[in-house]
Amino acid sequence: MKRATIFAAVLALALGIAAGGFALNLGTDLYVPAAARVTGTQGSVQIDWKTDLDIFNPDTQGVSVEIYWLPRDTDNSSATPVSFTVGPRQTLALPNVIETTFGTSGGGAFRIVSSAQVLATTRIYNTIADGSTFGQGLEGVPATAATAAGSSTDITGLASNGTAGHPGTFRSNIFAVNTSRTSTTLTFTLLDAQGATLGTQQVTLLPRAAFYESIDKLYGGTFDTATLHVDVTSGSAIVVASKNDNGFSDGTTLESWWPLGTASGPIDGTYQVGLYDSQQFATGGAFTLSGGQVTAFDVSYLNFDKDEDGDGQPDCTWTFAFGTSLETPVPLSAFASGEQFSETYPADTSTGFSGGTIQWTVTFTSNGHLGFNGTVEAVGSGFSGDDSGCNGTFPALSFRAGIQ
Repeated sequence: MKRATIFAAVLALALGIAAGGFALNLGTDLYVPAAARVTGTQGSVQIDWKTDLDIFNPDTQGVSVEIYWLPRDTDNSSATPVSFTVGPRQTLALPNVIETTFGTSGGGAFRIVSSAQVLATTRIYNTIADGSTFGQGLEGVPATAATAAGSSTDITGLASNGTAGHPGTFRSNIFAVNTSRTSTTLTFTLLDAQGATLGTQQVTLLPRAAFYESIDKLYGGTFDTATLHVDVTSGSAIVVASKNDNGFSDGTTLESWWPLGTASGPIDGTYQVGLYDSQQFATGGAFTLSGGQVTAFDVSYLNFDKDEDGDGQPDCTWTFAFGTSLETPVPLSAFASGEQFSETYPADTSTGFSGGTIQWTVTFTSNGHLGFNGTVEAVGSGFSGDDSGCNGTFPALSFRAGIQ
């Protein structure tokens, strides 16, 4: 039985900012789930919607900031950011940001990635004929607050009970942004005040895509008070809503809830990883979590369960280090739906190793006790000779991690 180790380059463990008490909207990976730059008419009313974005650096050191514009219903995996440097305790003010900074228009969302924790706020507003404005504000929400696969959230205070031009009646809209690099599937269920279902709809968001829909598309009837229940079956997303007065179109932002950070939830630090096959044979490593981001990942994998020819003997007993090709930082929420990446292992004549490629899928979520549980799956290709047993699908290993 061969036993050797194929080493990938060791990742440097990046030091992160300590996770002491901080405001919910501080983060190094923030999403503003709705923004717009739209002109035209709505009925007989002239509309001129703009969005202002402010980013505040609370630190005593400068911070680098990358801002991504994420249009609605678009795969934004390859979105190109605009970069800024924000000095100590300074505010980056970007008026009419969609048009002025990104040179475009339409509806969407923002992603803000920074080298240290920042605050972000926006104001979406309409300018009327006399120059006055009205609108609503949205904050930058940390990626760690996204609702991930297998979880749900709720938004209360929605109403739909009149038509445009009738003061005292309201309409409501749903906004969301996919915080995952894969597609995200959401199920919206509208509940009346007694908890009865008024309507249900499932939507799939493209990677990093923003989403908008009128509540009328979900439920065509009228109601004075309702709650939107949101189930996430794949990926992760931040969901908000707005309640708009039909007389003046002034909007109120309605946010979804997420669990407050406690001592039992994920905190910044280095997590030791153990990978276990069915015989409880373990390999492992570590990953680093900082500000809701996995900033380093270096783990080794050995699977004695792989028996391609059915002779009762493991067919691929090399130990594979993996994590080098993972483009960090990666939002912690991305691992809830499975983070995929490939590693290529070169041939080694000194050990007789043929070389090949493995596609990795790492899936884990918080277990609520300063740790994570999940699985690691591997699919090998390109191996030859004595190592051909490394091709194909490996049995999944159990992933367990606890803070160091």
